[in-house]
Amino acid sequence: MNVQHKVTELIETLAVTYGAIDIRSVAIRDDDCWVAAVFVVRLTYETVDEAQARLQKLARLFHAVKTELLRIDSIIRPFSEWAEFCTEVEKGVLRVGECNVIMRGQPNSKEPCGYNLRESSGYLLSGHFGMRAFDGFDWPTLYLNLGPLGPNPLMENRLTKGAQLLGYSDAFEPVNRLCELNVSLSQPGGCAFYLSVPAFATVSSVSVNLSENRVIATINRHNALPDLMAFAGLRGYTAPAGDPLRLQLQVPIVTEKKEGKFLIATASTQFESLDIDDWIRVRLVHPKIGEIKQTENYARLLISPAERNILLEALKRFCGDSELENLLVEPHSVKAPRLNESAAFELHVSWLLGLYGFSTIVLGNYEHIVAPNTKVQMASVDILAAKQPDRVLLLVACTLNPAKPEDFGNLRYARAILARETFAGTAVNIIPVLFTAATGGASVDTTDELLDPVRTVDGDDILRLLELLGEGQEVRFLQFLGNPTLSGL
Repeated sequence: MNVQHKVTELIETLAVTYGAIDIRSVAIRDDDCWVAAVFVVRLTYETVDEAQARLQKLARLFHAVKTELLRIDSIIRPFSEWAEFCTEVEKGVLRVGECNVIMRGQPNSKEPCGYNLRESSGYLLSGHFGMRAFDGFDWPTLYLNLGPLGPNPLMENRLTKGAQLLGYSDAFEPVNRLCELNVSLSQPGGCAFYLSVPAFATVSSVSVNLSENRVIATINRHNALPDLMAFAGLRGYTAPAGDPLRLQLQVPIVTEKKEGKFLIATASTQFESLDIDDWIRVRLVHPKIGEIKQTENYARLLISPAERNILLEALKRFCGDSELENLLVEPHSVKAPRLNESAAFELHVSWLLGLYGFSTIVLGNYEHIVAPNTKVQMASVDILAAKQPDRVLLLVACTLNPAKPEDFGNLRYARAILARETFAGTAVNIIPVLFTAATGGASVDTTDELLDPVRTVDGDDILRLLELLGEGQEVRFLQFLGNPTLSGL
């Protein structure tokens, strides 16, 4: 469960990671003074020079706003001035650029309105909540959105006109561009003061290796934040949401490489058993702050795409995404081939595999694996068939005549390509199978070592497969696929 943190307590722990205070001010002219419409304050890990260079780059992209009525300014202060900055905010007046800007709490009141940042509190959350991250990275952050002030002053007609003269559509656009906010007319109240206090440590990704029952998390953290702990837990898919995890383990964190001010680490742990439908939760914990980041999801969404949908990933090697979309969405533009006896046999073999519980794709004109650069045909497969829960993929070749040695070699080569380029590092079992209408053949080819067999199903075997369906003995085919030398049909 997430807990609230006081700004002061959080900063005391994270101060070693901060280098600069990034301040943006949107001020409106009121008689002889400038009154803040919005203050935006971010704590960053940058040095003052690095932060200033970032703001200069931003300023080159968008037209500056410094009119008689509206000005948008930015200033970088060293984090060592944080206490002084908080005192200024409490008094309600900040020096930004060339002018003093007054923070006002009520409309038509010229009395400064300050905020006690030290005693304010909030939750560490992911997501920008109106403020965009200065570095584009979604760090767990305590966001303060203070206000509102009543009617949003940025909606005034005079400000909209002034912004349009500078090329903007309204006054909100330059505020969003130059202050990196997401405010709009749909937020009529707005906020007077935005503050982000990031914790520069997060779980950036989680993956699952089903073959090893392993959960792997990648952790990004500031190199000044030691002693982080990671925990991984799982809950079965039949357990109601909110039930306790059935198992939770502390996960060792191993640093892999350094990138600037940050360390990229891996946390990996192995469970005794792990199901594709289990619910996985990974937590990153600081010994003083508590939980910094929690991420959770179904294991099936954390495995590699090649394991999540075997048939789809295999199909991509023969027929790309755009081609598949064209075949299904604009079928009238694709000339359909006429079925000859060989193509009809492939279709009916796919029916048979479907009766045994396989999802099948008859590749037809897309049977070839083609080298991307030269378009040389490297191998061919007639049918793709998969049993997703068992992580089994069949590469099926069909022939009306007795099999030839090159038929077996072609299947082996197709399997090698997919194993190397599509399913590397997964638990997918790729099995080559050759169906022939001829009879009297062996259950495995004899053209290569039996340690690398290609399953062969001849006309007699096909008849036996139909009989097994009637007997309710479908498991016999699966046993044959697993070990054809011992489990004949």
